[in-house]
Amino acid sequence: MSTLRNNLILKKVEVFVWRVLKGRIPVLVELEKRGVDLHSVRCPNCDNDIESVCHSLLSCERVRDVWNRIFDWWNLPRPPNLNLSSLLGSGQNGSVSHNRVWQAVMWTCAYLVWKYRNEKVFKNKVWNVPVAVCEIQAKSFEWVSRRCEETRIDWNNWLHNPSSIVV
Repeated sequence: MSTLRNNLILKKVEVFVWRVLKGRIPVLVELEKRGVDLHSVRCPNCDNDIESVCHSLLSCERVRDVWNRIFDWWNLPRPPNLNLSSLLGSGQNGSVSHNRVWQAVMWTCAYLVWKYRNEKVFKNKVWNVPVAVCEIQAKSFEWVSRRCEETRIDWNNWLHNPSSIVV
């Protein structure tokens, strides 16, 4: 796998995405394989399935709702065969600038979904999908706009037409 880089987001998010694509995040089913004694390996968010990397970041009901809202925000249809590799590993069919911004949003979304999962596991904090989407929009705006010193990104444009952002 080639090295993934996107200078629009934090290095810790790049490392997280690399770990996701390598299957190296500590989801419950992987911890159990390593001999960790767990009460359950069911998803802490929905309790409907075993918590795998794919389930935790992509197919859990709550997470699917987040991704659907992110695709809606960008006025894009959700691909029918969405997988972590295609979602996090590449951009869309657009300009390099557009792809970097889209990828930054995708990586931010995955990173924050994992953060919400951890808050549920370790603090028993229940997260709200609309609030999560707002935080994803705000964090991705913050990270992208701070790293694009040559381009001023307008918050209203970011919220209403993010695909028009050129960096």
